[in-house]
Amino acid sequence: MKLIYVMDPLCGWCYGNSNHTLALFEAYKNILDFVIIPGGMWAGPNVRMQSPQMAGYFEKHDQRIAQLTGTEFGDAYFKFIRQQEVKLDSEIPSRAIVTVQKFWNALNVPFMVALQQARYRAGKDLNMENTYLEICTLLGIDGAEFLVHFNSENMKVITQSAFSTAMEYASSYPTLLFEEQDQLTLLEQGYSSLAEITKNIDLLIGEINAIRIQ
Repeated sequence: MKLIYVMDPLCGWCYGNSNHTLALFEAYKNILDFVIIPGGMWAGPNVRMQSPQMAGYFEKHDQRIAQLTGTEFGDAYFKFIRQQEVKLDSEIPSRAIVTVQKFWNALNVPFMVALQQARYRAGKDLNMENTYLEICTLLGIDGAEFLVHFNSENMKVITQSAFSTAMEYASSYPTLLFEEQDQLTLLEQGYSSLAEITKNIDLLIGEINAIRIQ
């Protein structure tokens, strides 16, 4: 049994779900495997540069996300997005997530959430290696080893493969799926309450356990 989370590190709604995602991880990490599939929303030909117009768009939608989810956006983030000449490239933070998932899998969700908080709360630049090294220190990941894997051609290939896989699982972010023996159940697409998601997961686990007992 596993939870599959399709997201993008530069997706504000995915950050809005971050507290729920971490709570689900803590509640079910001994029962369910967690798989993160980054989608590459702004990668390759879709990479762009921040602009004042884009900052206004972000702020409008981030206020709505905060109101609905209760997730806090930091003042440092709003100052950061008003800067110009900052590249928005999903591949870099996605590759960081994929790297940790491959080599430090037990920390994949905490790392993803810390990465989201680095941008949306602390206003850190996800293009900078030091942003990830700070998270590695926080989580007890060897920073030097992380950089070796993170900068490898192999991880770049695996990240591109994740982008392709994401399109098979979801058409929008965030999407949360429950998988058991290749059977997929949609738990969330966009935003749902933690109580509703937990209830549905418990029902699915209960049904599966009942079948196994028979």
